[in-house]
Amino acid sequence: MHQQALHLDGEESSDASALKSRAKVDFARDEMNLAEFPLAVLSTRANPKVKTLEFRDSQRLRDGEIIEREWIITGADKFGLPTSTDDDVLLGLMRLSMDQGFRSNKVFFTRYELLKILRWTTEGRSYSRLTKSLDRLSGVRIRATNAFYDNKSKAYQTCNFGIIDAYEINDSRAASRRKLSDEHPKSFFIWSEMLFESFKAGFIKKLDLDAYFTLRSAVSRRLYRYLDKHFYYKPMVELPLKLLAFEKLGLSRSYKYDSSIKQQLQPAIEELSETGFLGSVEYGQRAGETTIRFRSAAGSRRQTAAAAPSSSSGQVDEGNDEKLKARAAQMLVKRGITNRQTNKLLAGKTSADFEKIERIVHYYDSLVASGDNRISRNPIGFLYRAVETPFRFKIPRNFRAPARPLPKPQVAAEDDKFDSDLRALYKKYRKKKASQRRSSMSRTELEEIYGLFESRNRPMKANLSAERFEEAIDGCVDDELARQGGAEPYERWRKKVAGEGVQ
Repeated sequence: MHQQALHLDGEESSDASALKSRAKVDFARDEMNLAEFPLAVLSTRANPKVKTLEFRDSQRLRDGEIIEREWIITGADKFGLPTSTDDDVLLGLMRLSMDQGFRSNKVFFTRYELLKILRWTTEGRSYSRLTKSLDRLSGVRIRATNAFYDNKSKAYQTCNFGIIDAYEINDSRAASRRKLSDEHPKSFFIWSEMLFESFKAGFIKKLDLDAYFTLRSAVSRRLYRYLDKHFYYKPMVELPLKLLAFEKLGLSRSYKYDSSIKQQLQPAIEELSETGFLGSVEYGQRAGETTIRFRSAAGSRRQTAAAAPSSSSGQVDEGNDEKLKARAAQMLVKRGITNRQTNKLLAGKTSADFEKIERIVHYYDSLVASGDNRISRNPIGFLYRAVETPFRFKIPRNFRAPARPLPKPQVAAEDDKFDSDLRALYKKYRKKKASQRRSSMSRTELEEIYGLFESRNRPMKANLSAERFEEAIDGCVDDELARQGGAEPYERWRKKVAGEGVQ
């Protein structure tokens, strides 16, 4: 027992400093197919006598055809069916993959890091609980009949797949047999090929982990995931009560009466309403059966990493990524980040990242307008750091971004081009002022300015490559030299140029 305590302490201390320095992350990702159907029983323990979970529904495709869908879960005989705990762990694994940019289906991690994501304690029993969960997730199989949407082929498929193919836990006991100078070996898990292909195809959505983990019951968490997916398309979701309870949430089919089902759902509905997620819930009747209608408190909002098939079309919004990326690039360049830096910042980002970047820019503008001291010393550096890892940047919940302007009339095209030309000239003007100031300074004076900005921006060095950090410092120094060289603010310069003509 004493040895175990030492092992746990050792693993925690090896990773604690890195975690403390990392900004709090609000969002994870959720795979869309796994948000549609249950994966686990709605309790922390599964009945060993129950070997499978089966769920069914029907789906109308764009051409009007109705298909029957079936979703069957089986667990390993030794470890059993997944539990509600495993749903939480699955989202934690998704967060780890998101942090690593979904680069590989093999994901390295430390258990301490994962426990902090899950909001679990770092006691010995939590480590044991995590291992058991990984056992169940590695043993589960899903047989999906017309129920797994392939974002590449844009069609529902019939397939049989797992969640994770393998995992390995490494701890300090292994390290004790190695040289003290050796790096502590990390644990890892490997996503199944089919599930990871779905990640890469962009069939994932944002999920607010803070909101998810504040929910107390497994029913609330499962309902939150299901509705959060469908509120992406429209602010109202309506479906038969029993379809929701039995096929989407996984409530026990022993509840035969609508009144009993309502009683089971009511605590979850109240909890989601109290958190501000649900606006209203109404019951109705259609074709002789009870229906339930949910309205989002926030209305319809785009918050997924890639568009998913709607209940009526089964299609995706193609080309949306490029539009969002182009808009994000335009916003960053307009605020002083170079084209080269912008291309690097946006490489590999998802639609959800581009949308978050747009909100970050609006928030940045509000800080600039108010003269906030958080960005007064280095506004461009602040924006660069925020956009580098947008999913880690926390925007206050009460901040409201301005509504997007309506498309400008065609007659305004010449004005847009003139403004673009002016901004290009302004950049040359600032560059010339900076160059003039640089040529008038001694090497010692330049080194002092570089040293000042390197010191101010030292916290962002850990999040950037050496090349990107150097680019950021160069940009800060150029801004400072332009200011010292007498470069005027853009609006004042623009008025002069517009009034006197461009020479």
